[in-house]
Amino acid sequence: MEAVSALRRLNKYLDTGLRYFLAMLFAGMIVVVFSQVFARNILQIPMVWTLDLAQLLFSWCIFIGAALALRWDAHYVLDLLPDHWVKGRTSLKLLAHVGSVVVIWVMLINGVIFTQMGMTRFAPALGISEFWFFLPIPLSAALMIPFLCEQIPGDIKILLDGQKDDMT
Repeated sequence: MEAVSALRRLNKYLDTGLRYFLAMLFAGMIVVVFSQVFARNILQIPMVWTLDLAQLLFSWCIFIGAALALRWDAHYVLDLLPDHWVKGRTSLKLLAHVGSVVVIWVMLINGVIFTQMGMTRFAPALGISEFWFFLPIPLSAALMIPFLCEQIPGDIKILLDGQKDDMT
């Protein structure tokens, strides 16, 4: 029980830090896209680098956001069973979490491969390594691991004794 409590504390800190990081990334993306549109349409000045920077920030927002969405079960779901079938719904949720393990594994392994490939390539408009474009993939997978490790025991607890343990 102490391990679950420690994992929840870790995940709470990760969650808080990631929310601030994500907010900064999203704000940066808004500023970059606004600058691009303003420069192109008002000043009639092309800013080629803004497209790559917006894509980079978007990639980070998507993958970091996906990790947070996994923690809070905020991904799209299809309700197949009524709410009062708690054990049936939890069984499907547990099956989905096991499927998530496979997705996380693929993201982690292939994300590392892409990130390594990106180390030798450069984004010409920004002058930075493409490493930074691919890094959010394995990083997101690594962040999903403790979040999933927090959820699976909760699913099992519901299946065994029918009680839900709230995340705090």
